[in-house]
Amino acid sequence: MKGKKGWKQRACLCLMVFLIGLPGLAGASSRDDIYREELDILYTMVQSGSSYILFGEERDDLMAVWEGVRNLSPEQGLEAVKYQLLDCNGDGKPELLIGQDNRLTNLFTIRDGKLHQVFSGFYRNAWYYLGNGRFLNQGSGGASLSILGEYHLDGNGNLVCESYYFTHWDPAVEKMEVYWNTFGVPDITLSEKKDMTMDQFGKLQEKLRNKVKKLSWKSLARYGKDRVDVEGKARVTAAGKVKR
Repeated sequence: MKGKKGWKQRACLCLMVFLIGLPGLAGASSRDDIYREELDILYTMVQSGSSYILFGEERDDLMAVWEGVRNLSPEQGLEAVKYQLLDCNGDGKPELLIGQDNRLTNLFTIRDGKLHQVFSGFYRNAWYYLGNGRFLNQGSGGASLSILGEYHLDGNGNLVCESYYFTHWDPAVEKMEVYWNTFGVPDITLSEKKDMTMDQFGKLQEKLRNKVKKLSWKSLARYGKDRVDVEGKARVTAAGKVKR
């Protein structure tokens, strides 16, 4: 019975995604429609109050959003999850940013006519927008590892590391050390050891966090309402044409 119930729930979710996406099927190869498909799935997941697992696979994009709404009601979740279309690399074409509060959960661009996920952000591996196509990555991997990276998005939709600090426990001297590189990996063999205390590292974190830009977000709740309005207008227009 449990398996049968799970199958029915998945079938209902698939139907919801299909119905929400109907107005965008015409010309589905356009950038807006490709992004709309992702937003439709996110909207359905949050509105249904379902886990990302019910969508058939463990997807980082869904997991990152679900992490922030799993303790909220569907209505609260739809208001909490935001999105914005913004040209981040200056190529004249917008990227899709998704987030909650001022933290980014996903960044997408288009490659070869298909959706390309640049990154997903979680509470322990958070991303923020610094403006001018630049991003801040702040995270931790346990008591001894904290990371602080700055990146920019190039014209091909790739993240390019500009600066990457991380902490490392040195058992020889029994203290935390700070390292830096431009590779974006916490590897001391590829890094330069910095003459920096943990207090100074903390102040650097605070300094960069203060540079985070506030985005002009729209909520998923608003997205759902706009989609219903567009579908309603399309039906009215179609009905008018039939009458004539």
